[in-house]
Amino acid sequence: MRRQASNGFLLCLIDGDGYLFDGSLISHGARGGGEAANRLLNSIKHHLQQYEGAVHWKIIIRVYANIEGLLKKFAYIGFTEEEKGLRQFVAGFTQSQPLFDFVDAGQGKERADHKIKEQLNLFVNNIQCRHIMLGVAHDNGYVPTLDPYKNDPNVASRISLLEPGQIGREFYGLPFEVVHFDSLFRTAELPNERPPYKLSNSLIHTAKPLAQPSAPSNQQRQTLTHPPWARSPIYPGPVLLNKDDERVDEYLGTPSDSAEASLKSRITNGNKLCNVHHLLWRCNAGLRCPYSHEPTLEGKELIAFALKARLTPLHHVDPRVDHEVTESEGDTNPY
Repeated sequence: MRRQASNGFLLCLIDGDGYLFDGSLISHGARGGGEAANRLLNSIKHHLQQYEGAVHWKIIIRVYANIEGLLKKFAYIGFTEEEKGLRQFVAGFTQSQPLFDFVDAGQGKERADHKIKEQLNLFVNNIQCRHIMLGVAHDNGYVPTLDPYKNDPNVASRISLLEPGQIGREFYGLPFEVVHFDSLFRTAELPNERPPYKLSNSLIHTAKPLAQPSAPSNQQRQTLTHPPWARSPIYPGPVLLNKDDERVDEYLGTPSDSAEASLKSRITNGNKLCNVHHLLWRCNAGLRCPYSHEPTLEGKELIAFALKARLTPLHHVDPRVDHEVTESEGDTNPY
């Protein structure tokens, strides 16, 4: 029995496409990967203190993700530091501990899912596998895989779920323990939209020095959760003020004559453009929207459009106090 206890292990399986490590870790490459691995290891060891004999268990961690897909996503939404650091982060995580692996599952939405499901089914009845910790609770597609084990108390007590930013609805009511680890994973999904236009270098996200894990403040959560380029009530961003505490718009530059002419050609014959879609990428009206969405404005055309939208009068707010008004939100839609 003593020999069995010493050979026991905990298996932690994480869907790295849904459980993204915090950007402040990824952006630091190999060093951030090693730091993430150590934080996860220490958090699991602390959690295992409640289990008798767990001090002797080995800890095996396997993260599966579509690395190429994540790189494309980071590039698309403007997370340049994460894009630069991801591959080295993966290497640093894997190299930090002999039983830790961050695996590129290949391209395809279900690649990581398939590997995790097969690993779970392989180890759940292994007598040496004393506990399984799963980072899958973001995706309701894993629930059918867990269903066969929920009514067996001997198995259910050996499975726990890592808590992401948001738990899938179908996970509620399952008998598995839910575990939360601070300062490891993003608390919100990546945005689906790209930045409406490039901000000045002073406002673009940059990597910050690694710090010891601690419970983030509300302000820190906001910084980690939302992209720095977004300027809407959904994605609060930095607000520029003058010396009188009045809101001022960031300088976008001067659009070229060709961009002005191209934009003008778009709005001829009554083809008005949707400010909310082109500037904030969050128009919820869909097909009911009376304004044009396609093709989406880009580059100099988009800057020209943003500058014209800023001329829209705002009769219903006081710009000296309402600092969250964006250039897209006016009383009219003249374009």
